Amino acid sequence: MTPLHQHYAIEDTAHSPQKHWLSHLLNGSYKLPGLEGKKGVLFSNSILETYIQEEEKHDNFELTSGKNRSLRTLSTGEQKKALLAYLLQQNPDFIVLNNPYETLDKASVSQLKQQLIALSKDRPIVFIFNRKDDLLPVITHAITFEKAELKTVVPIADYHFNKKEFVFNKDIPPAITAYSNMPEVLVELKNIQVSYEDRCILKDINWTIKKKEFWHLIGPNGSGKTTLLSMIYGNNTKAYGQEVYLFGNKKGSGESVWEIKQKIGYISPSMLDLFKRSYTVEQMIISGFFDSVGLYQSPTTAQIHTAAQWMYVLNLSHQKNTAFLKLSPAVQRLILIARAMIKHPPLLILDEPLINVDDEGTALISALINKIAKESETSILFVSHRDEPNIHPDFTYALYPSPNGSLGVQK
Repeated sequence: MTPLHQHYAIEDTAHSPQKHWLSHLLNGSYKLPGLEGKKGVLFSNSILETYIQEEEKHDNFELTSGKNRSLRTLSTGEQKKALLAYLLQQNPDFIVLNNPYETLDKASVSQLKQQLIALSKDRPIVFIFNRKDDLLPVITHAITFEKAELKTVVPIADYHFNKKEFVFNKDIPPAITAYSNMPEVLVELKNIQVSYEDRCILKDINWTIKKKEFWHLIGPNGSGKTTLLSMIYGNNTKAYGQEVYLFGNKKGSGESVWEIKQKIGYISPSMLDLFKRSYTVEQMIISGFFDSVGLYQSPTTAQIHTAAQWMYVLNLSHQKNTAFLKLSPAVQRLILIARAMIKHPPLLILDEPLINVDDEGTALISALINKIAKESETSILFVSHRDEPNIHPDFTYALYPSPNGSLGVQK
């Protein structure tokens, strides 16, 4: 059966940035059936963030009028649902979806996917994607650009997807930082309860992380993953007075937050906001020794050598003086992981390290994470909102929401 509309996919790559072609696409400037001379709307995380900022700065509640709630108080899934409804009220000729599933849990992805499939019967869809598995089954064609010029339009069945298996064939550098008297149990949570106002977030959480274990923390949006991480890594006051034990000491019994963080390597997508200045790849990796944003101390010869070894492992030796911000998102994540691992901390927390990364970058980062798990003594706590087939943890800790707060189950 011939589809009513042609629906297009565009792979989100660094070779042809969106800034060159997106505005022209939305204005119907390209000769594409169903889109030429038409006006489209954009559904993306950046557009959603713009409306959130508009609410906070100007009390302009366009997306949530009549709900008596701000966007910030809604779950990620509810925010995206509100944005989609608002965009469709404008009755656009077509809609451009820019990686629409990012930050959504599996249930929310499934709901949104069904909604988009239904929407495809009414108007053309352009789907900008990082991950092949995200594509809607209704997609008919793939588009490529060369800067602002439309390069190719091919049936989706004829489109060549990049797929590579990555192997880092050099050993990760040995530790030059020593951690003395490190116990077998690094993290122990006993009967943890967390509530905010009248809402219980976490209930009866019991979890133990030991040396050299590789854990995957999973749970739907709003289940308390971020709260749980803040109990371990952050300065969450809810942790004090509860049985939270970190590296053999009860939290709040003497060790400062700074002393705890020195034993934890940590990365998250939000960290990229910290590095706005033009630091080189070498400076970024060396700064991991000092837990600093930028390099303000003179590194030792041993520290410089260790950073050089990490760049060698990552195949980045030739880019040691390249500006970090000029690199692709996947390579930036590799550098942040190396920065977090350069001291071989007892615990490495990877909070959504694969978000907004394409399939090739996902394979690259996953290979490094698995390598660290295999070759180091560091325990890894990996957090993701989706199943990652390239990641091979030893254990999974799952949060399941309930009316009385999320319950934790070890798998």
